[in-house]
Amino acid sequence: MNQSGQAVGLVETRGVVALAAGIEAMLKTANVEVVGIERISYGFFAVAVEGQLAAVRQALDSGSAAVGEYGELRAVRMYPRPDAVSLGLLENGSREALAAAMSPGARSLEGGGAG
Repeated sequence: MNQSGQAVGLVETRGVVALAAGIEAMLKTANVEVVGIERISYGFFAVAVEGQLAAVRQALDSGSAAVGEYGELRAVRMYPRPDAVSLGLLENGSREALAAAMSPGARSLEGGGAG
């Protein structure tokens, strides 16, 4: 699965409705697969998508726009050609793995007092 054109994208949002709108937009506008959804903390969620580099970029753009319409967009990040170990963390579906991957950004945003 670690092909040269592969990428992983992460979107962090506040609210289930915003999360659902973002996922819907990403899946409808680009050929990507959702590889993980995680509740980060109270009301905050992250979704990870995987696909070809251009498709992930398009998915993140459309997903970010949709999230902005329905809730709060906290962070968006694309990882082109991720290492096999990184992909393995998402593929095993482990709750701790995705939470750990998102925790540095989540901690700094939560500590900022926004909300």
